Amino acid sequence: MKGAAMSDKKCPICGYELDSWNDCVSINNILECPECEEHFELKAVTLNKPQFTIPKSIADELEEEIEEAYSNDYIRSYSDVGAYMKVITDGLDEDSELYKFMFPENDALLGCSHRNIIYLYLVDNDLVKVVEGLNEI
Repeated sequence: MKGAAMSDKKCPICGYELDSWNDCVSINNILECPECEEHFELKAVTLNKPQFTIPKSIADELEEEIEEAYSNDYIRSYSDVGAYMKVITDGLDEDSELYKFMFPENDALLGCSHRNIIYLYLVDNDLVKVVEGLNEI
C-alpha cells in the first residue's frame, strides 16, 4: 500500500486525477481509488509553524511593565489581554524602547504589526521567539 499527501489529489498507484479526496471511499485515512480500486493511505501535509520574533530588550521591558502592573494591582491574573495592553501602554514613557517599538514614528503599519506581536507574546510567549537586538525582527 502506498501513501499520498493531502495536497496531491492523485492516486499514487494508477495516477488517476481526483477532483477531491471526497471522490474516494475512506476508512481511517485508508482510501480506495475509484478508478483502480486499490487502497492507499492519505498522509497529512506538515505545515511550518509561523515564527514571530521580538527583541530581548523589548521582552525584558514588557516583563517589567507586567510585573509593575501586578504589584500595583492595576491588573489581576484573570485580566484579559486587552486589559494588559491598556495598562501597559497607558503607563509607558514615550522615550522608552517598548513605546518606540509599539508606536514607531512615521510608520503606523509597523506599529500595528509590533503591537500584534506584543499581543501574541502576552497570550502565550511560546508563540514569539525572543532574539538579541532590533535587527533580528
